[in-house]
Amino acid sequence: RSISSYHDSAAMMPLLLFLLLALLAAASSFTASPKWTTARNAQTATTTLFADLNEHSQFERRKLFFVVGAGMTGATLVPSLMANAADGKQGPITVIGANGKTGSECVGACLSRGIDVVATSRGGVYTGSYAASQSVRSSVCDVTMPDTVASAVRGSRAVIFAASASKAGGTPAMVDNVGLVNVAKACIEYKVPSLVIVSSGGVSRPDSPVYKFLNVFGKIMEEKIKGEDEVRGLYGAAGIDASTCTYTVIRPGGLTEEKARGVEYLELNQGDTKSGRIARADVAALCVQATMFPNLTGGTTFECYDADTAKPLQTVGLSNILKQTNKADDGDVFVSGKERRGKTFEEIFTGLEKA
Repeated sequence: RSISSYHDSAAMMPLLLFLLLALLAAASSFTASPKWTTARNAQTATTTLFADLNEHSQFERRKLFFVVGAGMTGATLVPSLMANAADGKQGPITVIGANGKTGSECVGACLSRGIDVVATSRGGVYTGSYAASQSVRSSVCDVTMPDTVASAVRGSRAVIFAASASKAGGTPAMVDNVGLVNVAKACIEYKVPSLVIVSSGGVSRPDSPVYKFLNVFGKIMEEKIKGEDEVRGLYGAAGIDASTCTYTVIRPGGLTEEKARGVEYLELNQGDTKSGRIARADVAALCVQATMFPNLTGGTTFECYDADTAKPLQTVGLSNILKQTNKADDGDVFVSGKERRGKTFEEIFTGLEKA
């Protein structure tokens, strides 16, 4: 039977009203109207609720009706969903900076895994390659304005910070440093289980050619490492339960527009001593997968690149420009001792050191 037929049945009104209000109360991104609590009877309350739903997005209505429909055939499903929605584990992944190239790939990586995604931007309209998907909801988030950050991340299962400085969006100091810290504070306040940060390889090595070259642009590397360090301090503060609220810093090498090669072609490293090239799509896959293994990735910082492009940080810039690759019989490949490889994401994340 349809929802409208239950709406017409007085016998089902209490159950319908309970399911609708319970779900909305659990979804922190949905604000209940005071009118619902003052309605004199179930018929009036439900009519008011459905009228108010029309003011909200298709994304929110679709999720509501799905769970209500499931609840009508098996009401025992609702308490579990309520609990998960309350702690964010069944909410969407929110991508900060979704209109950027890497941010848009993060949106796509969520969709390919069946995960609802909130694509945020300063203007509030996602214009990337996946905008037509019904599982994408656009939202406003200007990382320099904490109020917009709070409303964007509340209720998320995870947040991916893929924003960076731009001529229109703000300076490195305001976006890559202060903006990142604003996002981390909001994730901690609203107990978002996982914050994944897209940073940059070489960011902790000011003596490297990569750092020196990129830092010319508004001291972006300097601001990125300041933001990283501040986030580590925030999450390391007393009272934060790392098992339920954590962060991961991902430092990609030179970004390419190529198709994803897959996890088996990637290498992770720690210590910021080597880098290489990597497709934005592979970075996006690492970001999304990192949220699924918080016990392995939580509290970690690591570099990522295609394994066959790995070079010491001092020479990787020229190698990337020339698009060099390592040969299987190369005997002078630099080994840091902290490399991670794997055929699955769980395998490649296993053994990462907390930092």
